[in-house]
Amino acid sequence: MAGVLMACDSFGSSSDAEAEEAAHRCAPLSSDASDLAARVRPMGPAVSATWCIRALGTPGTSRVSVPGPHDWVFYGVVRLADPATADAWGPWQPNGAPELLEMPAALRSLVPAPAQWSSNGAGAYLDRASATLLLDGVSA
Repeated sequence: MAGVLMACDSFGSSSDAEAEEAAHRCAPLSSDASDLAARVRPMGPAVSATWCIRALGTPGTSRVSVPGPHDWVFYGVVRLADPATADAWGPWQPNGAPELLEMPAALRSLVPAPAQWSSNGAGAYLDRASATLLLDGVSA
C-alpha cells in the first residue's frame, strides 16, 4: 500500500508542489482582517491585519493521514480597534520582547518598537499601548 501511495504522489503537478512549498513558507501574506477573524478565535474589530498560515511538517514528504486542525499555525500583526477585546485570549503576563524566530521577515518588519509586550503563553503577544496583537505560531 505504501508503494502505491508513493507512486501516486510522484505524479502530482508542479503547481501542487509549489503550493505546498508556499504553505510551508507562510506565503502569501493576506491583509484581510475579516478572514483572519473568521479563522482564529474572536479578537474583536481590527483596524488592520497582515497575516499568513503556515503548514507544519516537512515539505515534499508523503502524507498518509488527513491534516488536522493543529497542522496549521497563524502568524500575523494585528492592530486592534480596542486592545481590551484581546482579554479573551488571556490571561496576559508581562513578557520581554518576543523572539519571533519563526515569524516571516515581512511580518517582523511590521512589529512596533519600542513596545511593552504581554504573552498569553500560547503564541500570542499584546502591546496595549499600540493595540497590537502578534500571532506567533498560534494554532486555530
